[in-house]
Amino acid sequence: MQALRTKLFGLQTTRNLLLRTQGKALNLRHFSQTSFLQTLTDFQYHRLANDAMDTLNDTLEEFVEAENEPEYDLQYANGVLTLGLGKYGTYVINKQPPNHQIWLSSPISGPKHYDWNERKEAWLSTRNDSEIFDLLSKELGKMSNKTIVFKKSDDY
Repeated sequence: MQALRTKLFGLQTTRNLLLRTQGKALNLRHFSQTSFLQTLTDFQYHRLANDAMDTLNDTLEEFVEAENEPEYDLQYANGVLTLGLGKYGTYVINKQPPNHQIWLSSPISGPKHYDWNERKEAWLSTRNDSEIFDLLSKELGKMSNKTIVFKKSDDY
C-alpha cells in the first residue's frame, strides 16, 4: 500500500509541475537529486564544458590584451575563469560538474546558470535561453565600445 501511495504521490507531483509550467519544457534536474533525465554523460559534459571554457579563456585573453588596461586581469585555474575589469567589477565563470552546467557571475547582470542544449549546440541560460557567449559579447562590448566575437571550437 505504501508503494502505491508513493507512486501516486510522484504522479501527482509531476502533474502539478506540468500544470505550473503550462506545458513548457521543464528541466526536472532542478527538482530531483537523482538527475535521472540528464542527457549528457559525464564525459560529454566535460568535453563540451572544457571546450567552452577554452573558448572563453582564449577570447577574453585577447580582449584583455587589446584593451591594454593595467587594472584588467584574467586568471584561469582549477576550472575557474576570473576576469577582473577594475571599476567595472569581476566576472567569474566556472564548471559545475554535479549539475552538468556552467555558472557565470556577472557584475552587470548577476549570476546565471547555463545548460548544454544539444539541438542548438550552445550553452543556454536556464532562465531565458540566452547563450553564454552572447551575454558576454553584449556586456563587454558595451564596456569597451568594441565588438567581441567568441570563436567556438569545431568540437561543439
